[in-house]
Amino acid sequence: MAAKKTSIQIPVERQKAAQAAGTFDLDELPGILSNPDAAVRLAKTAKGDKALKSVRSLNSLAKISNGQIIANYGRSESRWAQTYQRRRAGNAEVHELLSYARQLVGISPDGELGIFLMGHAGQGSCIPLWVPQEEVTLTVQPNDIVMRFDESPLDAW
Repeated sequence: MAAKKTSIQIPVERQKAAQAAGTFDLDELPGILSNPDAAVRLAKTAKGDKALKSVRSLNSLAKISNGQIIANYGRSESRWAQTYQRRRAGNAEVHELLSYARQLVGISPDGELGIFLMGHAGQGSCIPLWVPQEEVTLTVQPNDIVMRFDESPLDAW
């Protein structure tokens, strides 16, 4: 039996950062993180957001369907992922790099909304855990880069 096609608009909550950590670009992210299917850099307001790849706005990026995930990275998370990739001599696994994201949300291939919990941050083994949720909110700050991967690189469904 085929899974039904599910499409959900993930609500976005913009937080004001006490002090923005600075901007960065996709090419500063390691591995697969530098090549998402869609990406937006956030400003203080939606009007100032900058589409980086394949979408015009955060709202269009945040509408996801079966098998897609959204990852949110701030400048700090970007640096941590880069440092980890260097320590692994460029051989970090994709789930290890994604473990540095501020937030990972998605829809399973079966149409179930949820979040990924990682518990890694360079402190030991990284085991993605898919946690189904009825509601998910994407929480973002200015200068974050929000990415969408159309085919989840994680097998933890």
